Amino acid sequence: MDNVFHSVLPIFLIAFLGSVIRRKWLTSDEFWRGLEKLSFYVLFPTVLFEHSSKVDFTSSEFLRLTIALVVGNLIVATALIVYQARTNYDKIQFTSVFQGATRYNNYIFFSVGAALFGSSGLTIIATISPYLLILTNITAIMSFYYYLPKEGNLTKRKSLAIMTKSIMGNPFILASLAGFMFNYLGLTLNLGIYNTLETIADSAFAIGMLIVGAGIKFKIEPEYFKQIALTSAVKLIATPIITFIILWLMSVSGTAKSVGILFSCLPCATSSYILSRQLGGDPETMSSIITFTTVFSILSLSTLVYILG
Repeated sequence: MDNVFHSVLPIFLIAFLGSVIRRKWLTSDEFWRGLEKLSFYVLFPTVLFEHSSKVDFTSSEFLRLTIALVVGNLIVATALIVYQARTNYDKIQFTSVFQGATRYNNYIFFSVGAALFGSSGLTIIATISPYLLILTNITAIMSFYYYLPKEGNLTKRKSLAIMTKSIMGNPFILASLAGFMFNYLGLTLNLGIYNTLETIADSAFAIGMLIVGAGIKFKIEPEYFKQIALTSAVKLIATPIITFIILWLMSVSGTAKSVGILFSCLPCATSSYILSRQLGGDPETMSSIITFTTVFSILSLSTLVYILG
């Protein structure tokens, strides 16, 4: 338990440092938007390309792990939809709950995965990430289209356009596909270029966690507690248990199993706030959910990865 906690703690201390820097020193929104663009379009795609180019396509464990995580995510999504229908939960607020419970923070996934499992874990993460990104983006956007009032500005054509752009234009997905292609074709990079990519990738984790910390808003309004409690219970407790059962049923073991458990414990993606604001959801509730699940995940990640992984 101590080893897991001590591996995870530095990641969240860096996030806390990012929060302090954002509020006390580098307060410019433009600076942090630029840093996030650098991370999103250059640093983490480099990590994905570097590790996805090393994938062993003969291993069936990657396929079983991907299927298990997709099935687990869909079970949670289905359970939430049933819950909303039976309780007549406010539809606009439900879009925030749905995103909070089904989407995940890629920066934390890579950073904590690197700290806990090293290069082998990052290779697994790079392999499964494209599929999980596609799944969670599609289900999130579909939830907005289905639950938001039809008199709003989210038409079927607009929702399809946003969905397509979020998938086809996602640099994480494109970098992984490029890595897969290099691997499949047996291509190699010049040693100097490879070392350059490796150096760039090494900077991604610390910068990514600084960005996570800078995006946290510590003020949580009391009227959002119901949504926060529901989302946190599903995201940080129910989802890991469901995922563990599916991984066990599909005989996923070793590092792949631990990566699967880590994925199930991750807090909500910070980009959920942008999507909620863009599509007419409830961005204030979404912001509170992101903050609480991110802060609380330091305990849940350490505990659940140790117990279940």
